[in-house]
Amino acid sequence: MTAKIGLIGGLGWPATLAYYGAICRTAQQHGMAGTPEMTIESLDMSKTLAARGTAGDEASWRAFDQIFVGAIDRLATAGCDACAIASVTPHNRQAAILKSAAIPVISVIDAVSDRLAAFRQSSAVVLGTSVTMQGTLFEDVLMNAGLDPIKPQAGDIAAFSDLLDQFFYCGRSIEGRRALTDYVRSITAGVDDVLVLLACTDLSPAFPEADGQHQFAADGYQFMDVTAAHIDAIMQFAEK
Repeated sequence: MTAKIGLIGGLGWPATLAYYGAICRTAQQHGMAGTPEMTIESLDMSKTLAARGTAGDEASWRAFDQIFVGAIDRLATAGCDACAIASVTPHNRQAAILKSAAIPVISVIDAVSDRLAAFRQSSAVVLGTSVTMQGTLFEDVLMNAGLDPIKPQAGDIAAFSDLLDQFFYCGRSIEGRRALTDYVRSITAGVDDVLVLLACTDLSPAFPEADGQHQFAADGYQFMDVTAAHIDAIMQFAEK
């Protein structure tokens, strides 16, 4: 790795571990003898959650955005050439955060966009936090790739949030795998050829056989692991 990468973590900390571990393993697979030089700016998740604004009210998000702008500034001061947010949900505020970014921010949205050409599905559904599923974070890149985004109803989004709490946030991802695929089946009934985007780091461990792969097939569906795609993009930048 020729570039020093900064990670904005703590959102939550298991995601930070997943990013750090995957970057180190990938660097070693590419022939690096030691470990890559990185700086981690670990935020207090309780503060970022408290600072979340209201959808449609830009002013209400100012404090949230500034938390990330400050973290990027500190990573720049630490000598990082670029940084990445080790969580999908904050990317919903990417446009506002990047306006004041002191160094390049490796975007999960761009990472997904660059890898969608490898898929041949006609529709896609995004699984993640309620903020991600209610928002339009991935809609443009999906439509640009010729994929029709399937938008779950409010009740379905709430049901998936319950699954996250029941299985995925507490380390029971393997147990939750059946519930996840049943959920996908229920919200895509009548739709063939669906791509499922795992847009939350806590979902990846449900598929241990696909560890580190951003594209894989399982349980009758094609999946994109958004975290793995993002890590691929980070490594590509670091090795330039």
